[in-house]
Amino acid sequence: MGWWWSRDRDGKPGGKRSGKKKEKTGALEEWTHSALERSPGGLVETVSDAVSVSPRKARESALPFVSSCAATLAVHSAVLKGCQVASAAVLRVSCATPVLSTLVGGTAVCLASVASGSVARALQQPDVLGRKKRHGGGDARGLAAFPAEARRAWALLAGQTTMRDALADAALGLFCFGALGGRLRAVLASDVRFPGANASASMPAVGASYATKFQRTELLRMLRQHGCHHCGKKSGPVIADHMPPNLFVDQMKRERGLRAFLSRARWNGKTTQRFYPQCTGCSQKQSSAVKKNRKALVLNLSKWHPHYFAGPFVALRTYDGKSGRHVMDNVDALVLSPLERAKKKLWKT
Repeated sequence: MGWWWSRDRDGKPGGKRSGKKKEKTGALEEWTHSALERSPGGLVETVSDAVSVSPRKARESALPFVSSCAATLAVHSAVLKGCQVASAAVLRVSCATPVLSTLVGGTAVCLASVASGSVARALQQPDVLGRKKRHGGGDARGLAAFPAEARRAWALLAGQTTMRDALADAALGLFCFGALGGRLRAVLASDVRFPGANASASMPAVGASYATKFQRTELLRMLRQHGCHHCGKKSGPVIADHMPPNLFVDQMKRERGLRAFLSRARWNGKTTQRFYPQCTGCSQKQSSAVKKNRKALVLNLSKWHPHYFAGPFVALRTYDGKSGRHVMDNVDALVLSPLERAKKKLWKT
């Protein structure tokens, strides 16, 4: 039986079938190699690289990608927080402002997404700060070269982002922001007279009466888990915040005509009250603001949100695996080298 399998159809040992099979196998391997070499991003170049990759090489190849995601995550969150501060200080817009809050919040998300995409593309360019050309690869001038480096980095950011890229980044950023549970109005500051940007948990209130012991226990749990509905603070005692405030409910009951309609429209036509978890600081600001019916804005910058990951998702749109070396060089020049210099100065002092 073994002799028969080792022969071809003509009965000759080592027949032509085995030779043809080897030729077909070789052609298949050659085609597979060429197809993988044409793969987008150059993430896998050959079959042997995909099969026999070592854990160390895998970590080294993943490090640029992780660094790019971390950079865009930081940029996206920083731009959103900066827009919150600017909108509160300049525009005086809060999350409770009708219509305008959605427009300003959407604009902030678009700006953060475009900034994340621009940073991701710039990190993939060789020598963002241009230090190798000026100093031969060194950092001799230190902080004296920072203004020129910042101007070059800004020019590179602007040059790497076309109008088409900006529109694509903004659209993708808005989609990812919403898919990750983000609300456009929640990007802005809170007005203590109304439910805050962090108002995600509440419970029914029985008129103007104070919260019971059971309700305070439940509100304390909400505070520890979700934070104050105005500023996001999770520590300290909890205040059972009536929304709408008792004073506003009394006024709405006395008002008539158009004024009553407009007042109820701010609360979706309802006067039923709910308890929201609130910290003592926001409660003190609220008492004065409600009495005077004057806007008092509170920033919510300390809380971390999952929708910040919209930045890395935007970066994935134009990420190229072949530029990993440039990414690591730029991260070293922008982050690691300054930290190392600061560390040395601290040790000297």
